[in-house]
Amino acid sequence: MRRLSLMVGIICVVTLFGSVANAQQPAASPPAPPAPPVYGPPITTDQAKKAVAGALAEAKKTPYLYTFAIVDPTGSLVYFEKMDSAIYAATNIAIGKARTAAVFKRPTKVFFDQTESGHPYVLALEPGLVPAAGGIPIVIDGKIGAIGVSGSPTGPIDERTAQAGADALK
Repeated sequence: MRRLSLMVGIICVVTLFGSVANAQQPAASPPAPPAPPVYGPPITTDQAKKAVAGALAEAKKTPYLYTFAIVDPTGSLVYFEKMDSAIYAATNIAIGKARTAAVFKRPTKVFFDQTESGHPYVLALEPGLVPAAGGIPIVIDGKIGAIGVSGSPTGPIDERTAQAGADALK
């Protein structure tokens, strides 16, 4: 019996010291975080004005009054212009279209098409997402931004006007 008690005591001591040694092992380092997305420098004010001038030239071919917004890659406003007597709601719509195009790096018509084809989940992707044609990403000379246009009664007209603005920088 004494021998059994001695053996149990030795096993307990070995287990205790063995577990302490394991607890002192260095922890594995966490995996490296993923690389941030590549955005490039923001569009300049001069480039933004040139884009709006191109969009304005296209806008004057229609009877509608527009607002034009240019944003940087984060969706922050770089330049804004409003035609006299354009509807007030067009201001926030144009900024929202430009912001959506910039942060998702794709035309806003993509989101309109998805909602029209029965995929309303896109409305939950980002607060303030505007799923209407008229927002176009701009990438020129490594400078990145987007243009948003609002004021016509239909998205395709806004989109054509926005595309003219983006094309003015090519």
